[in-house]
Amino acid sequence: MPTPTPFRVTPLGSTLDVARQGLVLLMFASAFFVLIEPAPTDLLFVLSLLCFVGSGLRLTAAMVPLILYLLLYNLGGLIGLVGFQADAKAEMFMVTSLYMGAMAMFVAFYVAYDPLRRFEIIRVGLYVSAFLASVFALMDYFAVGGVPHMMPGRATGLFKDPNVFSTFIIFPAILMLQSLLIGNSRRPIILTLTFLVVAAALFLSFSRGAWINFLAAAALMALLTFALNPQGHLRSRIMIIGIAAVIIGFIGISALMANEHVRAMFAERFSLVQSYDTGETGRFGNQMRSIPLLFSSPFGLGPLQFRNHFGLEPHNTFLNAFASYGWLGGVAYLLLVLSTISIGIRAAFTRSTLQPHVIAVLCPMVAVIIQGVQIDTDHWRHFYWMLGVLWGLSAVALREPSSSRDELLQRLRAV
Repeated sequence: MPTPTPFRVTPLGSTLDVARQGLVLLMFASAFFVLIEPAPTDLLFVLSLLCFVGSGLRLTAAMVPLILYLLLYNLGGLIGLVGFQADAKAEMFMVTSLYMGAMAMFVAFYVAYDPLRRFEIIRVGLYVSAFLASVFALMDYFAVGGVPHMMPGRATGLFKDPNVFSTFIIFPAILMLQSLLIGNSRRPIILTLTFLVVAAALFLSFSRGAWINFLAAAALMALLTFALNPQGHLRSRIMIIGIAAVIIGFIGISALMANEHVRAMFAERFSLVQSYDTGETGRFGNQMRSIPLLFSSPFGLGPLQFRNHFGLEPHNTFLNAFASYGWLGGVAYLLLVLSTISIGIRAAFTRSTLQPHVIAVLCPMVAVIIQGVQIDTDHWRHFYWMLGVLWGLSAVALREPSSSRDELLQRLRAV
């Protein structure tokens, strides 16, 4: 990647600082277990937040859009909650939304204070949680060690939903893959084995959206890492390892497909459209029927009320934004994702010390945003984690000295 520019790195200092970083590390590392709510990672977030009150966080002007759009998004939901206070699930839905927004802002402020060191803390935590989540998912799938089956036939691990589990491990998987591509891992063999375990669990989750999400994020990450890298030898490495990864992936999937149950589930899940997607009352039919109603409902249908009108959840984050948060929340969500992609692209095309980190977060972030058309993502912890990390990194990266963006764009066109 580009030659590093001068960057201040804060060394570990006081006992308080060590405790703070340890709590954040545990917050991310414990995310493999979310069968109960609040999950351990949620409790550790609260403790981390309390430990950082007064110092250790950084707010910059570049983060104002993130704060503004999250506040407006949740304000729209609180307005829509009026009239549904007796609905305990609707109230908890909004409590969760406010919590997720606060977590995204905390992560952004946390990363921006010392992005290099703190990104590595988050990376290690995600590696640990992704590996443990994947190990338990494989034990679940192959009925090893008495791990409970949350959804027979699909790897789920200690998550409630295989779709959430599979998308959760994509972000750390992309971080691992980038490290292997550019060769900055201290223990490449261990990292390779960890990645293979995570990739196997991802495949056995049989989540169509997660498969596409990972493939799109991995391809985009490899393209940007290759195109924005001026070093010829590193470009050659990326090409060789990329080809090797495809071959190994094909061999691994073939080996798993030797299992009769895996073949049967793959045949069932490989179709992009399932029976419950079609028809007037299916997923897509409900989405189309809801649009006229949402156009005539400026305050939305109320948090978690879509299913009371149509019998199913919207399974579309953009529709849910307008249904649960009203026009105010819906527009705020659109502006949030557009501004997130915008600042991420600007930082990715700015040569800086943080450029490879930005690329590694931007690619799965974009993939998850697009996946929101197919599934509800607005209460996924990892979505808000990526949101915070990307804004924290980008806010700092855009302040570093950088080369001309035109030069980088020309290099991309030449690929």
